[in-house]
Amino acid sequence: MKLPLPPPGCRRLSPLGVALGVFVTLGFTLGLLGGPFRRSPTSAPPCRPRSHVVFLKTHKTGGSSLVNLLSRYGESRRLRFALPHRYQFGYPAPFRAERVRGFGPGARFDILCHHMRFHLAEVQRVMPNDSFYFSIVRDPGTLGESAFSYFRAAAPAFRNSPSLDAFLASPSRFFRPGIRGNHYARNLQWFDFGLPEPTNPEEIPKILARLERVFPLVLLAESFDESLVLLRHRLCWPRDSVDLFPHNSRGSHQVSPAQIQRLRAWNSLDWALYSHFNRTFWRQAEEFGLERLSREVAEIRRRRRFLAGKCLRGGGPVPAQAIPDGNLRPFQPPGGGKILGFALKEGLGEEERELCGRLAMPELPYKDLLERRQFGAQNGTAG
Repeated sequence: MKLPLPPPGCRRLSPLGVALGVFVTLGFTLGLLGGPFRRSPTSAPPCRPRSHVVFLKTHKTGGSSLVNLLSRYGESRRLRFALPHRYQFGYPAPFRAERVRGFGPGARFDILCHHMRFHLAEVQRVMPNDSFYFSIVRDPGTLGESAFSYFRAAAPAFRNSPSLDAFLASPSRFFRPGIRGNHYARNLQWFDFGLPEPTNPEEIPKILARLERVFPLVLLAESFDESLVLLRHRLCWPRDSVDLFPHNSRGSHQVSPAQIQRLRAWNSLDWALYSHFNRTFWRQAEEFGLERLSREVAEIRRRRRFLAGKCLRGGGPVPAQAIPDGNLRPFQPPGGGKILGFALKEGLGEEERELCGRLAMPELPYKDLLERRQFGAQNGTAG
């Protein structure tokens, strides 16, 4: 940029004055061009972390891992949890505000994340108006197999069937609607969302459109790490907030293509729910940027491998009987598949042991810990 000549008769500047003038002019020019002296007008303003969060924990979708994430974030920042008196909010009955321990005039809560059958009006009695709502869904073609194993004792339709194939060959032979526990056996996610039974298929898109307005982000179990990236950015939380170990897993179980198709057909409402939110998820992922998403997923996985190597005996999940610390042993459903958990390495320092222990802690003991911190009382037994 050519500097203007001084007007006639102007006193000649000293070398220091010339240098200062050039620096000021250069700075002004860089500012106009969007240089380091000025933030680009197109850059997004820094976001503010959200501390009011509602997570609808659906069954057999990876929700236990997300509850661990939310528990660690809230505990570290002294946020207040809306906790059930026991371990669920009266499930399978719809959620009611009175089910929250400490609910009453003037009560304030920041995070609601334990099992419930969703009921928006009642949740709004508990949580602030600016709360961020999110949930997670899973393809019923694989969720159905997991539910059959996990809820075998709880659902008469599953308990009375000799095998999954026998059930899928003739579901109506075993399933009776309205029988206690049979909600686990058909359209479980639709049930958890508290959605009404449509009288005809034309109602389904309208129901799901209304649901999307309540839940601006619904994660996918099959794209779990991609989900963590989108969730972190929507909540404006730091990178380490989405560090986690996968909780409540049974290891790998194969489902045949024929079983998948039959499970999707039997759980047709869940398939419609999943298909809808699969589309909304990937639309949001494209808006975020798929290359950027891929880079952040790789970083999440790198951090998880590092933490697993640092914290865990064997570097990953182990059977419950191999975990010496009772507080780290996951709940085992009666008659269901064996749930894996995490055993910590020996010789960890105090800070490392606390970090690793929180990452490895199952949902029920963590809920007890949060309750003691909020109310100073020991919780009862599971229910």
